[in-house]
Amino acid sequence: MKLELNIIDKKINNMREVLYNLLDDNELTNEIVVNYSQKLDNLILEYQKLIN
Repeated sequence: MKLELNIIDKKINNMREVLYNLLDDNELTNEIVVNYSQKLDNLILEYQKLIN
């Protein structure tokens, strides 16, 4: 379980970086930004479920 948490944590951090880069070049309402943000949100929720 700890390994899984570490993997998800790394994915979350990587996705955050990508999202920040997307936001540099796009509006908040851009479809790509919105979709990527939703994917990140889902991954964060998955992480939270595992730690609770």
